[in-house]
Amino acid sequence: MKKNSRRSGFTLVEVVVGSIISFIVLSSAVALFLGVIGAWARGESMMDGDNDTRQIVRIASDELREAMWVSVDADGMGITYRRPRKDASGDFEIPVVWDGIDRRMELNGANLEIDDGGSVRTIGRNVLAVDPFRLGTHALDSKRYVEDPLNPTAAPPAYRIFEGPATGLVSEVTVTIVTGSRGGQAAESVRAKKRERVVLRNVPQLIK
Repeated sequence: MKKNSRRSGFTLVEVVVGSIISFIVLSSAVALFLGVIGAWARGESMMDGDNDTRQIVRIASDELREAMWVSVDADGMGITYRRPRKDASGDFEIPVVWDGIDRRMELNGANLEIDDGGSVRTIGRNVLAVDPFRLGTHALDSKRYVEDPLNPTAAPPAYRIFEGPATGLVSEVTVTIVTGSRGGQAAESVRAKKRERVVLRNVPQLIK
C-alpha cells in the first residue's frame, strides 16, 4: 500500500486571501462601530444643546414675566426692565410699586447675563448673535446647519433676542435664543433654537 506523501495545510495563496478577507471584515466592523459611536455622540450633543437652550429661555422668561416695565434695545440684544417691590413675606406689594432697581439682561460675547443692579450673573453660555437657521438648508432634525449651496460664503443674519411691539404699551416680549456648540465630530457644530412669548404680569396700566 502506498502512503500519501502530500502534507495537509494552507498554501501561500490561501493565507493571503484569508488575510485580505479578515482585514476587510475587521475594517467594516471598526467603521460601523465608529459610525455608531459618532451618531450617539451627535445625538447626545443635540439633546444637550436643546436642553441648555430651553433652560436659558426659561430663566429669561421667568425673569421678565414679573416685570412691570421693559425697554428693548434697538438691536434687540439687550433689555432693561423694572420689577415691583416685594413685602416682608416675598409677595409683590399692591398697588404695584417699582423697587427702585433698573435691571439689565443682555448678550455679552457668547454669554447672556443679568445685571441685578450690582451683581452680574450668567444665565446662558454659547449663545450666538446670528441665526444660522434663517440661511441655507437644514437637516430633518433642524439641529444641524448646512451651508447654502448657492452662496456658501454667506454669513448667517443677526436676529433679535428680545423683541417687543414697535410702538405703544409693551405688555409682552418675545425671547429667542440660538446656541451653538461642537457636536460629536470636531468639524460639526450643533445648533439649537428656542423661542417663547412672555406676557408681562405686573404692568400697572393692565392690572388696575
